[in-house]
Amino acid sequence: MEREGGFCRAFLDFCDLNDGMQLYKLLDTTKSRKPTAKDKEASIQDEVTAAIVVAWCAGETSEGLEFALKAVRKWSTRYLERNAKVRWMLTPMLWLTARTRQLAMKLDAKSDSRRFRERVVEVSREVFTQLHRDKDRREGALVISCELLRLYFSLGQVSQCAFVLTTVGAASQNNAFDPVKLPKSLLVTLYFLWGRHLVMAGKIEEAEEKLSQALSICPPKAGRNRRMILLYLVPCRLRLGRYPSRGLLERNRLQSLSGIVAATSSGNVRQFNEELERQEQELVCCGTYWVVEKLRVVAYRNLVRNVFDLARTDGAVKSKQDLEPFEQAFLWQDDCTPKETSCLLAQLIYLGAVRGYLSDTHRKVVFSKEMPFPPVSAWSMKA
Repeated sequence: MEREGGFCRAFLDFCDLNDGMQLYKLLDTTKSRKPTAKDKEASIQDEVTAAIVVAWCAGETSEGLEFALKAVRKWSTRYLERNAKVRWMLTPMLWLTARTRQLAMKLDAKSDSRRFRERVVEVSREVFTQLHRDKDRREGALVISCELLRLYFSLGQVSQCAFVLTTVGAASQNNAFDPVKLPKSLLVTLYFLWGRHLVMAGKIEEAEEKLSQALSICPPKAGRNRRMILLYLVPCRLRLGRYPSRGLLERNRLQSLSGIVAATSSGNVRQFNEELERQEQELVCCGTYWVVEKLRVVAYRNLVRNVFDLARTDGAVKSKQDLEPFEQAFLWQDDCTPKETSCLLAQLIYLGAVRGYLSDTHRKVVFSKEMPFPPVSAWSMKA
């Protein structure tokens, strides 16, 4: 990996060759070994390498973090000032920015504080603004945006993500960057974090689109990343009436969701409630609890459909059905009283999950003769 002359000489050589990938790999070696005297040679000739080497020598300390941030600033300045092709510089920038975040998180964990992460946010916002101002350098702003989003999630400041994503979204609409030419690792991270924020904002359809983009780009061998994407994508797709296969869940070690998937699709409300209670803590930590909780309405809708199908006579569909079988099913599945059953049926009708009306006088449920159960995607966002 390194050439004769140590880290600094190799760093400068790869810069001369515009070889961002080799530079990334070189930077990554600093995580697993200590710097030698030869590694420090020639660092004085270059501000970026000087800052990296000092941060490397300082290790996991506040001084190390400050010099790591200095390296990010210097590299970003070079990225802004360089007139030639600069896309190769994005890959090392990914490493440098991720390193500062990781270091800040370790320092905060040791001191049980937030100040180091907040320091990285402060510098990152400054660099993000500088890069975004230059329309030819907005690809670099995407790198910083990913780290800002990660930090905001870590700090519990999800509301701050809107500022970053609004800026990125505007740049995307104005064709300020070409996704096809960007590093896949950057795009996967951006789309995943974007989708995760949209999940928390309740914009399920938009979240499903971003998370699907992230999954389509994510390499099959990146099992951990694919699993993380699917933790958010599967609940979104369930809300839209799309049920994952058992094989997909097993391949990505998401068997914990299989019970919720089966209960929702089969209309087994009792099983759904049990699974939701059992997985409450994990779903809350993940940030998808409220998305999954709203699937109860889909389970109710599918329960009503099951009762409806059982009332068929010789294959013919009865549009007018007695209320009593529905009351019995809701009592069995969710301990509902007759009044509670009527309220739930009325709510499903109001949402558009069921097309029809209730006849209290005749104790009937009158279903529409045409599509009494519209697709889940047509009404679920109202729930």
